[in-house]
Amino acid sequence: MILMIAKAMKRAGRDKRGFTLVELMAVMAVLAIIAAIAVPRFTGTINQAKINADKSSALIVARAAEQKWIDDGEDSAEDYLASELATANYLREKPKVQANSTYTNYKAEVNSSGKCTGVYYSNDNGTSTSSSNLLD
Repeated sequence: MILMIAKAMKRAGRDKRGFTLVELMAVMAVLAIIAAIAVPRFTGTINQAKINADKSSALIVARAAEQKWIDDGEDSAEDYLASELATANYLREKPKVQANSTYTNYKAEVNSSGKCTGVYYSNDNGTSTSSSNLLD
């Protein structure tokens, strides 16, 4: 390896067409600075896109839950999981949770007048995060 570097340095002395080590290091430093600025911004954009996708899915789940509530002739408040709505053909398929790796499902809460009051992240067993309404 050292011999190759030595040969390259001898050639560099005779042949002035290449870049010096200092020039290459300067380019690498500039690229590192650009990467340090761009990566966090790109990551933030990806996370926001996942949150927006979950909010869109929540709206779809809310409308499907309201429709199921009407079709079932309910007169009291009900909770519906997205997986149940997909099984009952109110959704083509269960939407995938994008922004929250802890939960795998959505739970819609429909009040006694048939209005969906909230959609939350949930597990398949119905355990949900009642603190973060995706419809807000």
